[in-house]
Amino acid sequence: MVRGNFYYKRLGESILSYRKKLKLSQHQVADRSQVDRSYLAEVEEGKANPSIKFLHRISKILKIKVGALTKNL
Repeated sequence: MVRGNFYYKRLGESILSYRKKLKLSQHQVADRSQVDRSYLAEVEEGKANPSIKFLHRISKILKIKVGALTKNL
């Protein structure tokens, strides 16, 4: 596995964890962040490299700071 993919996987797991804590579906988060649900799924699976803009939108929806998403990378 390429090292970058490891970080994307950890980031995706972090987003998934916070989303589940709030009991939000992928559809709900995708709609609120104005992205396609399939893209969100790719991010959560570590298969996509999300932009800072995307992470900022997601963090607002999950009611956390961007730093909390990237803390354990």
